[in-house]
Amino acid sequence: MSSLDAYDNIPYDRLSLAETHPDQLAVLAALHGIDSPDPQHCRVLELGAASGGNLIPMAWFSPHARFVGLDLSQVQVDTAQALIRELGLANISIERADVADADPGNEGFDYVIAHGLYSWVPEHVRRAVLALIRRQLRPHGVAYVSFNALPGWHMRGMLRQMLLFHVRDASGPVQCLQAAREFLQFLDSGLCDLPALSAEYLRTELATLKTAPDSYLYHEYLASVNEAFLLSDFVGQAQAAGLRYLCNAELHYQFPATLGDAAEQALAAFGDPLLRQQYFDFLANRNFHQALLVRDDDRPHAQPDYERFADFAFYADLVPPHKLDLRRAKAQSFNDRRGVSHAVSHPLTKAALAYLGMTYPRAVAFAELQEIAQRQVAASGDVRLAAQADHLYGELFQLFAYRAVCASLRAGGALNEPVEPPCATALARAEARSGRLVDSRHASLRLDAGTAAVVAMLDGTQERQALGILLRQAVGGQRHADPAAVLRKLARHGALR
Repeated sequence: MSSLDAYDNIPYDRLSLAETHPDQLAVLAALHGIDSPDPQHCRVLELGAASGGNLIPMAWFSPHARFVGLDLSQVQVDTAQALIRELGLANISIERADVADADPGNEGFDYVIAHGLYSWVPEHVRRAVLALIRRQLRPHGVAYVSFNALPGWHMRGMLRQMLLFHVRDASGPVQCLQAAREFLQFLDSGLCDLPALSAEYLRTELATLKTAPDSYLYHEYLASVNEAFLLSDFVGQAQAAGLRYLCNAELHYQFPATLGDAAEQALAAFGDPLLRQQYFDFLANRNFHQALLVRDDDRPHAQPDYERFADFAFYADLVPPHKLDLRRAKAQSFNDRRGVSHAVSHPLTKAALAYLGMTYPRAVAFAELQEIAQRQVAASGDVRLAAQADHLYGELFQLFAYRAVCASLRAGGALNEPVEPPCATALARAEARSGRLVDSRHASLRLDAGTAAVVAMLDGTQERQALGILLRQAVGGQRHADPAAVLRKLARHGALR
């Protein structure tokens, strides 16, 4: 089966990636000395846009920007165009095109996104992708290109080779997927008692694949093309196309200290930042990269400018501990929406995170955030701790590097409250059909069946008191969350108008 047939028969699940949003790309560019165009008034191109799961929510929440998506799969493009018409969006177009010879026009773009594309196309298409990015990228613009990385992908490639062997006689995508699932069950049962490190790795992969959608399993492990690259090789390919490596979208990969003291000391021997990051990959066994590129006539800083960090505004969707301790520098954990815990120690940081969690999705300027945190810590009885602003700066940067806290070039953002009668936005109702929401910060939330069903019905004709009945009906009479809490959650994430 050709790659085109595969994507027509097994379209990718709708996916939004917060790290591809122009606001996030602009922040990382600013940290490296490049003032990119205003994300709210920019032009964005996505290569491999699929059914618009990433690009359409951006267009919804950024009406003054312009978005163009290209994809080879007519099935996925038709789905995207139908949703664009349903939402009445005039600032986005998604068209069928082969990126190997695409021509999006002469206006150029401030931001270019190519997620899940580079490793999955032949070499001549990869060269064409980089050439297209260079032609279309405006001065001070940023491109995001993800790819499978070595050395770590060798481990995942081992599983891919097993799966390809097992499905070698299958005919068609349905049979391939069925055979692949059967093989994963075989591995799961056969590896359960083996102590080898390879078996431990495979068990970890199997745990992920058990709940992964068919589209991920098929296109990641059974696709006809899937090439992984050393970071240094990818950077060389980008340089040959007239592009310069900026950084990774996950900034913590630039800091050797995240691997421990011994690794930091070993990596200090490499003076060249790119070489140091390549050897970082060796130690970390990296299997995926989210590389940011700029034009070769831009001159970014090799390392982040920490002084620039204070110019940003910050937001975070974090849940604070049940009892916040602002009187001691004692570690407490804040949980993000994925359930991942982030431990912070200083009372100023704890106060800041609690405030950001309360005001999400609003972005709070650093000076305002520091003042609020200092006031709260001082009110708790310790003026000395309240004066230790450097601790807040350091811990906040670390949280930012791990994307537990996000930054924006500008403060603001709506604080939404439920209205009567509750009415979901057209985007929320459309996204809920696939069991998810994408909020104004481009974060994706999975919805349980009851909430998804209710969102689809919130058309402004149902009074608040009817919501409880709708929830019970949606889950077959089972007990569900408090309707008021559901509305608050939906309002918080920009799903109500």
